[in-house]
This record gives sequence, structure tokens and C-alpha cells, in this order.
Amino acid sequence: MQLSAQTPPVRSDYQRGWRRMLVDMEIPGWEQRFLSEFDAGAMADLYARAGLTSVMFACKSLAGYCFWPAQVGPEHPGTAGRDVVGQTVAALAERGIAACAYYSVIFDNWAHEHDPDWRLEPVGGRRRTGTTYDRHALCCPNSPGYRDYVRGQIADLYGRYDVGAAFCDMSFWPAVCGCRHCRDRCRSEIGAELPATIDWTDATWCAFAAARERWIAEFQGLVTDAMRAARPGIAVHHNFALGPVHWVQGVPFAVTEHSDFLGGDLYGDATEQLVVTKLMGNLSRSRPVEFMSFGTVSYSEHVRLKTAERMRSQALAATAESSACMFIDGIDPLGTANARLYDRVGATFDPVTAFEPHLGGEPVEDVAVYFSDASKVDFGENGAPLAERNVRADSYPHLEAVRGACRALQRAHVPFGVLTRRQLGELERWRVLVLPNVVRMDAEEVAAVSAYVRAGGRVYASGYSSLVETRGVRHDDFMLGDVFGVELAGEEVGRVAYATPATERMRALTDPQRELSWDAPRGSLAGGLLRLRPRAGAVTQTLATLSLPYGHPHLGDMDDREWASVHCSPPWTDTGEPAIVRARFGAGETIYSAHDVERQQFDVNERLFAGLVGDLLGDAWTVRCETRPDVWVSVFDHADRRTRRIALLNSPAALVPRTTLRIRPPVGARFEAVQELPSGRPLAFETEADGTARVTLGTLPELTMVAARWGGEQA
Repeated sequence: MQLSAQTPPVRSDYQRGWRRMLVDMEIPGWEQRFLSEFDAGAMADLYARAGLTSVMFACKSLAGYCFWPAQVGPEHPGTAGRDVVGQTVAALAERGIAACAYYSVIFDNWAHEHDPDWRLEPVGGRRRTGTTYDRHALCCPNSPGYRDYVRGQIADLYGRYDVGAAFCDMSFWPAVCGCRHCRDRCRSEIGAELPATIDWTDATWCAFAAARERWIAEFQGLVTDAMRAARPGIAVHHNFALGPVHWVQGVPFAVTEHSDFLGGDLYGDATEQLVVTKLMGNLSRSRPVEFMSFGTVSYSEHVRLKTAERMRSQALAATAESSACMFIDGIDPLGTANARLYDRVGATFDPVTAFEPHLGGEPVEDVAVYFSDASKVDFGENGAPLAERNVRADSYPHLEAVRGACRALQRAHVPFGVLTRRQLGELERWRVLVLPNVVRMDAEEVAAVSAYVRAGGRVYASGYSSLVETRGVRHDDFMLGDVFGVELAGEEVGRVAYATPATERMRALTDPQRELSWDAPRGSLAGGLLRLRPRAGAVTQTLATLSLPYGHPHLGDMDDREWASVHCSPPWTDTGEPAIVRARFGAGETIYSAHDVERQQFDVNERLFAGLVGDLLGDAWTVRCETRPDVWVSVFDHADRRTRRIALLNSPAALVPRTTLRIRPPVGARFEAVQELPSGRPLAFETEADGTARVTLGTLPELTMVAARWGGEQA
């Protein structure tokens, strides 16, 4: 294990600030006017104008140019002789703004041209995308010469300037590399040539995929150790944005051991911000984590800004989750910036400032959504030549199910978190565990889930969860089959299928629909329609049965009679086979669904999934909220203040005339006061027989915080 994974996390002044910015300086060096007008003092004035607490500043561009008088690598011609890094460090210190020095790896045009042996060589060749991505040149983190170059450059930079925090960008695999260094490591470590075919049920392929992740984690550790050697006590973090993405990028959750805290630049929707912020919160070695996003509509857009409403929503969402918020700007080629953006950033952060003294605390999470590091794959790729699929995909089945589960729980106002295998030894902290189509699991995960349920835990699981091992073994039955109370009878192609409710509760959850549609999932092993049968001796209740359309499994066309309606495929045959099953196992319970109902963003799917999780949760909830589904509800405990804090995010602002909160105190405690934050205004509340505080709120602004304070010693 590298030193970075053994060192306690470092907290810097940079991390203590909540309002942050970064200015990208991705400017090449072939035009003499490029960066000629850059002024570190003028930029620092803009940062102060925006009311920032912390600034990450560029020390090196992805083109490979350095902004200090580098002894290793090239100095940018447009800033030569000016020591931009030194000037920026001094200017930020003068204005009381905490600093973080940005460095980048792998994406380095100068290094790529400097030594061909350092180059990343994508299997199948470099693909042109027709986008600005084609401007990048890439280096391989397995090249010994490139590693030495990175170490030397880091020592030069961080040994020279007194900064408390460092950030490393781009430490991921842009593609599967087939250079001689990667092929040598493959032969040495897994005893085989680099595989030519993707197959998640093949041991050699799975071993290679795991090795790539190990190599990138090792490289991040190398970077972190070099930074700490150059500047002892520095807080280091790597960009975690690609941690949750497709397997090609090869960023395992284990890389978090090499960061003192987590942050990442995100470009998706509000659900992405929700999921990744909660994921980072439970993975990070310290908090707060850092949500990063451009002030423009995308990283490839230089002038078109996000609306003020969108920026405000992102900043308030970060605040609701007790996360720091960073907006990113891109420097003009001359080295100037649009001052009006900094005015907008200041206005965006202005309503956040008053909440900052109340942030932090420990998240209160009744439900845990399991994000599987090993399930960032798509079984639909099995058998495909690596040379044809050596490109990042936008999504994958497990991620879609994770997103759907988180979205549904948030809309149902169920306090939840996103956890990983790091929490396998403490699953008892959560009342319900969700396994959203966890397509690959290992023996440790299976044993932990089984023990959790046997001891009284509650689990919802769906799809392929526990059918395929991470080492590439596809089992005939679920490894958690005894826990689920069912056996896998088989898998077949099914373009459309239905779940027919078998209980009054299920009929109520799907009403006014009589059935729930199951569309064919992407990324299947053998068609995606799982056929189940009850497991002998299991104590189960069938909640829904499988129904099939006329002519199944045929779609039907004009030349046959394998269909019953021209436009669609209505349910026809109720097989009586279980499709959603509730089972007892030990002292606990599970609900297993053959289809990942949580994946699809339809009202009935969200109501059904949230309802099933709510049934498992029962009366073991912490906070309940009656309000509009679009309102986010997050809960934190501040034991040092004897406070349970609830954040209600109503952004973009919508009319919410009335909201009712029911808040339970910690065991043995009793609420003495409820206040609105940050004003401290007392809120009237009723105390129910079990100590629950009931609070009624009027019209919600974009962000509301409520603090319920308890007194006396806890039992």
C-alpha cells in the first residue's frame, strides 16, 4: 500500500471554505499574444468581487505548458518570465482567499510529443470524434519515463510554493491502452496477453479490467505521494468526476484512499449532482466534498452562460447537501476574463453565505442505495471486439438503476445515502439496503448482505443482483437466492412483459394501472427476461406475477399472427410465476424484483419502488415530510449542538403553500425547541406521544433549514 493510503486525511483552509472557483487556462503556446494580458492581481480582484472563500488556480495546462519558471517541462511562452503561479499565490494571500494549486496528468500534448515512449496507444487506434476532444494528446500512466517526468514536475512545482491544497486532474484512462508497457504488465500480472474481446463472464477479461483499475489507483497514489513529499502537510485531492462512469475510464472507488477529500466536475442534471454528492459524502476521507461545474452551459462552450436560475439551483443544492460549490470559468486566449460572470457568481453565492455556519454534521440516512464499483459494465458488450468498443459509454444498466432509485427516494422524501463496499462492515447503520441491479458481486458482498438480513436488516434487490461474480463466473442461480426466496428458472428474450399485482397493497401502489410494464432492459446476458420460481422451504409472499403479451416471445409482423394489437403488445397470459417477491430470511426481510422497476422514470415506477422500500422501512423512519415531490429533503445530525437539521430545497422555486415535517429525536432524547435557520426564528411544533415533533411550514423559499434541538443526556 502506498503512503498516501496510510496517512490520516489533511484538512486545509481551502477545504474549510464553501464558495469556490477555478479558472481553466487551456491555452496553447503558438500565438505570441496568447496569455499576454493575464494579470494575477486583476484575477484575484475578480475572485474577491465574487465573494469567494477558496480558489483553485491553474499551474499547468492540458497542452502541457507550465505557468511557473519550470525546471521540468516547458513554461508557457505567453507567461514566460512572469511566474504566474507565484504571483497568484501572493495575490490570493493578500485578499485572504484560500488557495489550491491545480495540476494535470495524462492529457499532455507537450509530453506526448517529447517522448514517443510516453504515449498512450489506444487499442484499435485513436478515434477522431469531430469534437474539441481531438485536440488532446495522451500519455500512458504505465510508462516509467512519463512517471519520472510527473514526479520531477510535481517536486519542482509544489516544492517551490507554499500552498495548503493540491488538485490533480485527468488521472483516468481515456481509452484502453495497448502500449508495450501496458502489455508487459498484463503478461506479468495476469499471465496472459491483453484480451482482444470484451466478456464480463470471462476470467481473463475480468482480471485485465481489474488490473487497469489497480494501475490507475497506483498512479494516483504516486501523484499524491509526490505532492506530499514536495510539500509536507498539503491536502491533496484528485478529480473524482469519472469515478462513477463506464469501465473504460478505469477509475475504481479505491482511488479515494489517495485523496484527503473528494470533489469532481459534473455536467449532467440535478439527479447526477444528487447521486454523486451523496456518493462522495460516504466515500470521502473527510468532508465537505466539492461539487464543481462550469459557469458556461458546458466545458466546451466559452461564452454562453448558464442561466442565473440554474447556477443558483446548483449552489443551493450543494448547500442543502453540506457540500462546497465551485464554478469554473475559462480564460480568454489573451488572458482576460468576463467580469460579469464573477458578478453572477457573487450573486449566486450571496444567499448561501448565511447558511454556512450551520452546515456540516453527520448525514442521517434511513435507506442506503448500494453503488457497486464492479458493476460499471454492460453485459451487452460481451463478445464485442475491444478495438471497436474502446470508447466511453454515456451510461450502463447499474448506473441507470442507481439514478432511478435515488430520484424516487428523493421525490418520496426518504432520507437516504449512497454507499459502497467500504461500508460492508457497518450495514447495520441503515434500516434498508437497496441493491439496484447490481450486475456483479463478489463473495464478500454476498456474505455481508446475507449476514445483514439474517440479523434483521431489510433489502430491496432487482435484476441481475448476485447472479454474476466479479471474477467472471455466471452462476445458474442467484448467490443470494436463499435470501431472496426465489430461484432463477431461466432467462429469455422478452421485448415487453408485465408485472400483475397479486396483493391489495400492490394494486394500490400501481393504481390506476392494472399492470406494470416491463420494457426490455439494455445490457442483458441472454435476453433480459428473468423467469423465477419459489425456492423450496422459503417463507415468501408473491407481490406480483409475470404476465406476457400474446405471441410471446415474438414481436409479430404483417406476415404472422403473433400479435393482438397493431400499436402495442398488451398483457395476455398471466403465468402465475412470481415476478416481485417478499421473503423472510433470519430476522430480516427482502423484496426482490426480477425487473429493475426503479430504473425507469415514470410516475408509477417511482411510486411502486418508493412504496416497496417504505414497506420494508415500516415505522423505523427518522423524518417524514409532506410536500411537493420536487422538494429535496436532506437530514443531518449535529451531536455537538444537540441538533437534528433538515434542509428543504425548493429550487427552481415553485409554489409550495404548506409543508408538514415529522421529526423523531435520537433515542432517549426529546426535542425542546425547533427553529428556522439561519434566522433562529422559533417555530411552533407539536410533540406526539412517541416524542416526534410535528412542524407545519408555510410557503417555502428556495432553501429552508429547520433545526430541531434536543436537551438532556441521551439514554
